[in-house]
Amino acid sequence: MKKFQFREALEAGRKYLAKGAIPADSLRDVIYRAWERSHIQGANPQALQAEKLSPIDTQRLLEQQNPLICAARPYMKMLSQAAKSDRHAVMLSEQNAIVLDVVGDEQSVKGPERVPDPGSLLSEAVGGTNGLGTPLAENSYVEIVGPEHFIAGFHPFTCQGIPLRNEKQQVIGALSISVRQPEVGQRLKDILICASHGVEAEMLFRRLEADVRCVVTTDPENAQPLDNLYQDIVQAHSAARLRLEMTSRLVTGNNIDYAKQLLKQAEELIQLFRHRATLWQNLASFAETEQVESICLQDAVQELVDLLATETKIREIEIVVQTEEEVWGEVNYQSFFKNLFHYFLRAFELVGSGGSVLVKVYQILALPLGEISIIPIPTTNQVQSQPHPFNLRIPITRKIYEY
Repeated sequence: MKKFQFREALEAGRKYLAKGAIPADSLRDVIYRAWERSHIQGANPQALQAEKLSPIDTQRLLEQQNPLICAARPYMKMLSQAAKSDRHAVMLSEQNAIVLDVVGDEQSVKGPERVPDPGSLLSEAVGGTNGLGTPLAENSYVEIVGPEHFIAGFHPFTCQGIPLRNEKQQVIGALSISVRQPEVGQRLKDILICASHGVEAEMLFRRLEADVRCVVTTDPENAQPLDNLYQDIVQAHSAARLRLEMTSRLVTGNNIDYAKQLLKQAEELIQLFRHRATLWQNLASFAETEQVESICLQDAVQELVDLLATETKIREIEIVVQTEEEVWGEVNYQSFFKNLFHYFLRAFELVGSGGSVLVKVYQILALPLGEISIIPIPTTNQVQSQPHPFNLRIPITRKIYEY
């Protein structure tokens, strides 16, 4: 893989201006592809500034994209804080690379050599190779250093950008940071990537808030347990933001090793939040899917046990899982997970405070079936009024059989 060479990239630009041909041997592969796209789409390499929407169209776009702007702003401020006194600009765009928001130092945002402001068009067709348009075109993280920019007006900057996606993995925009010194960009790369995941999690978090309100009004029976699960998810989200905030303060100086630890923790917490948020949505959703998938029953049980940690603590109930070898089944995951959740709640009601629930996962001998048995074990006082343990079995085949 070809590495960036300043002189070679600069010479590639001169050759292109002189002959209209892109010297592939002088550019990194990702930059060559970006230059080729920019050339084919008619970008002007001698432009000094980006084209813009009209003020009215810009205002309309900002109003339309307000949820994304609000979700991204805290993470943009963290990135800006991590850059500290270095010249920098953190930029947000929607899916077509139109700038929505900019955060940075005074010179970069408002000075004579400022970066493009909201409403600026930074698709490669207009802005050439850049930190928003190119990551969107490549559908991945991209770094562009100085003369690797197709347009001369962007040569003073080193830009890094990454696409943003919603919970369905659809691209909804891009986040980038532009600096004057490449070494500063390298210091901020991991924070940028983590911040982009934070923005995606923030969008999901806001969606969950709306889902919670819907559950409270339409499913009051399960509202409290689902709200307890939601509060756990909120804590993971808050903890991730706090660690990223601390990282942005410590990323320079003698605290770099500690900052790296915090950044790793933030990324892990964001991934935990996203995973548990998806599970929560499966539980709270009223829309049924028909998708069938193969899952490990032990893993599914453990995921739900982890998700119910707060609920069991509140009720003072212990869950004990017994299993031997892995058992796999073909299930409609959403229906399966909902049923398993409701069976756990029914078992909790039977055992009461101080009781326990035994969960067994095993393969039924001589049959292509797995089985999950949820056995309530009440306290001594409750056993007198409920002598027969509640034993619920869930056979797993192509469909879930209800009892």
